[in-house]
Amino acid sequence: MFKKILNTFGTKIAAAAIHFLIAVVISQAIGDVGKGTQTLLLTTVSFILIFSDIVCGESVVFLTPRYRFRQLLPPSAVWAALVAVGMGCVLRWCYPAGLEPGLLWHVAALSFIASLGAIHTRYLIGKEEIGKANYNTLLQPVLLIATLLVYYVGLRRTDIGGYVLGLYVSYGGSLLLGVWMLRGEYFCVERVPSDYRVVLKDLFKYGFLNQTGHFVQFFNLRLSYYLLDHYLDKGRVGVFSNAVSLAEAVWIISNSIALVQYARIANAGDTAYAQRLTLSLSKFCLSLSAVAVLLLALLPPSVYAFLFGPSFGEVSGLIRILAPGVWVYCLFLILGHYYSGIGRYQMNTFASLCGLAATCLFGFTLIPRMGAAGAALTSTLSYAVNAVFLLCFFLRESRFRGRDFLPGKAEWTMCVSEYKQVFKKLR
Repeated sequence: MFKKILNTFGTKIAAAAIHFLIAVVISQAIGDVGKGTQTLLLTTVSFILIFSDIVCGESVVFLTPRYRFRQLLPPSAVWAALVAVGMGCVLRWCYPAGLEPGLLWHVAALSFIASLGAIHTRYLIGKEEIGKANYNTLLQPVLLIATLLVYYVGLRRTDIGGYVLGLYVSYGGSLLLGVWMLRGEYFCVERVPSDYRVVLKDLFKYGFLNQTGHFVQFFNLRLSYYLLDHYLDKGRVGVFSNAVSLAEAVWIISNSIALVQYARIANAGDTAYAQRLTLSLSKFCLSLSAVAVLLLALLPPSVYAFLFGPSFGEVSGLIRILAPGVWVYCLFLILGHYYSGIGRYQMNTFASLCGLAATCLFGFTLIPRMGAAGAALTSTLSYAVNAVFLLCFFLRESRFRGRDFLPGKAEWTMCVSEYKQVFKKLR
């Protein structure tokens, strides 16, 4: 398991470095306003994917041990197409502001391609083929940055079209790689039951509960973008989005751990083991994340102004406001994947609802008065509410105490031992 975590962590570090370069290229090429447009475009794609992932999301991971790929793919693909077309029409009709109408059809098409690729990746995760899933995940930013460098650096263009093209290339490439990795599932001659109604029922059963939480959490994490665009302008959205992207890079640690944790718990079926595993991983995650948050918060404004452009110096102060919330949210990610792994998706939904209440309460009051700083403070408070909610329930159910989450000598000894074993096998 530790080797899979290390593989996932390395992949996410590489992906984060590439995403950082993507942010630099876009910020330098099209400025803070263009970066704001790019942020709203990608955020809207993510919004559509929430509905698509009711069937194409984490329920695919959960049901992989129970169904073959050829049973899961058809209903998932049809659902993804229906959502893309339906949401494209809805957004074209009632989208308030932020993106030109012509971009909305690209948003719908990109969400469909991304959904198809995600089905393949999540099936691989469900099979605990974490290495293959990581390679597929890493391909997306690699193809995206390559396209952006050609378009913005090579051709010296300065419009959003390069980013749209890059998303088509990256999502499409990931889909093709997923098809190649699962070619055995496509060409397997073994007959499997073809009653897709039963499969679709199970996909909805587990996916709806999980995605309800993701739907709420989307607004919890990203409502500030739309509020900044409404009360201020796209330039503030661009600056704030860069701060959020850098601060949330700390979650690479917890997401790397949680991905393997989720697959292990979903296949184990042992609640007591899942609780002990979650406690140990939480200690390790919080310790490493604290170091990462501190290092990120110490960088001066001049560094960000140099990297992104003179209009992005404010990023430094925003990261310092975001830092406490980003750190405590790492705990929410680990505990959230514990509840997903045992099939209790509603716990994440309840936590997200509490966080959304905090986002609405503070977002509509702080952002109009404090601008981007108010958005950062709103996010920090919301992150904390999410984590505290799940922590309280986990402590009550597991009989652990709050001080049990403080790492001790035994945990660090275990981690060092696991690392040594992994590196011996890699030699």
